[in-house]
Amino acid sequence: MITAIWTIVIFCVLVAVHEFGHFICAKLSGMTVHEFAIGMGPKIFGREKGGTRYTLRLLPIGGFCQLEGEDGGSGDAGAFCNKPAWKRLIVLAAGATMNLLLGFLIFVMLFSFSPAMPAPVAGEVAVGSAFEEAGFIAGDRIVAVSAPNGKRATVHIYQDLALFLSQNPDMPITFTAERDGVRHTAEVEARMDETQGRKVFGIVFGREHKSVWGILRLAFFYSIFVVKMVVMSILMLLTGQLPVSSLSGPVGIVNEINNAAKMGVGAVAEFAGLISINLGVANLLPFPALDGGRILLLGVEKLRGGKKLKPEHEGMLNFIGFALLILLLVIVTFGDVRRIFGA
Repeated sequence: MITAIWTIVIFCVLVAVHEFGHFICAKLSGMTVHEFAIGMGPKIFGREKGGTRYTLRLLPIGGFCQLEGEDGGSGDAGAFCNKPAWKRLIVLAAGATMNLLLGFLIFVMLFSFSPAMPAPVAGEVAVGSAFEEAGFIAGDRIVAVSAPNGKRATVHIYQDLALFLSQNPDMPITFTAERDGVRHTAEVEARMDETQGRKVFGIVFGREHKSVWGILRLAFFYSIFVVKMVVMSILMLLTGQLPVSSLSGPVGIVNEINNAAKMGVGAVAEFAGLISINLGVANLLPFPALDGGRILLLGVEKLRGGKKLKPEHEGMLNFIGFALLILLLVIVTFGDVRRIFGA
C-alpha cells in the first residue's frame, strides 16, 4: 500500500511539473491552451478559467497540456504552429527543463538534511604512501585527474573522482590538488596493501562542510553528474555496450520505489530526484514523439528557410516514434517482470 501511494505521488508530481513547464511557457508566449490535465483516462474533476480547462483524470500514469495547433495547422493567432520558432522552442524545452530543475531542488533538500557528504578532499594521507610521496597532504582538494590513456576529468564532487578512478583501474593517475589557492600536480601509482588485499593510493577522503553555498554547489554538480551518467548510459545502449534488458520500465520503477520506501523517505526522495533528471534528459532525445524530436524538427524547419514540414508528415513521424516507444516499453516491462520473479 505504501509503495502504491509513493508511486502515485512520484508519478503525479513528475508529470505535473513537466506539463506545468509547457503550460506556463505557452501561456506567457500567448498561445491558446485548451486543457491542462494531470492523469489520463476519465475526468474526475474539471474547471475552466481563462479559456483553459484544468482537469484531474483517473489514471495517475501521465498528463498533458493541449495546445491549439500543436499537431497541425490552425487559423488561430494563438496557435502553437503560428508562433515564432524561438517561442515554440522554449515551450517544447520547458517540460524537460522543469524536470531537471525539480531534480536539483530535491537534491538541495536532501543535502540540507543529510549528514556531511564525501568530498574530493584528502581527509587523511597515510604516512609513507604513494600519495604522500607525491607531495600531497591532508586538506588538499582534488580538482582534476588524468590517466596515461589520455582521459581526464574536472573534479567538482566526490562522485566525479570515484567515477574516473573506477573507469581507469590499475593505472597511474595524475592528480591536481588545490592548497591555499595554489595548485600541485603529480602522478600517483596505487600500491598493494596486504591488509586490504587491493591497491590503494593512501588517501582517506574527507567530508563537505555544510553551508548554504556548499549545499547549492553540491546539489548543482550532483545533478550534472546524474545527467552525465544518463547520457553515458544512453550512448552505451546505442553502441551495444549495455543490453536493452538493463533498462527499467514502470514495473521496474515501482519495484525500486518499493525498495527505497523500505529505507525511508530520504531514499524515496533521492530516487524521485534521479527519475526526474532521467525524465528530463530522455525527453530531450532527438526522437520522434519526444520533445527533443520536435525540437529537432524545428531545426530542420530553420535549415529549410522557415518552411515547415507538412502536418501529415510530422504527424506520421510522431506516430511512428510513439509506436516504437510503446514497443520498447513492452519489451522493457517484460524484462522487469522476469527480473523481479527470477525467471
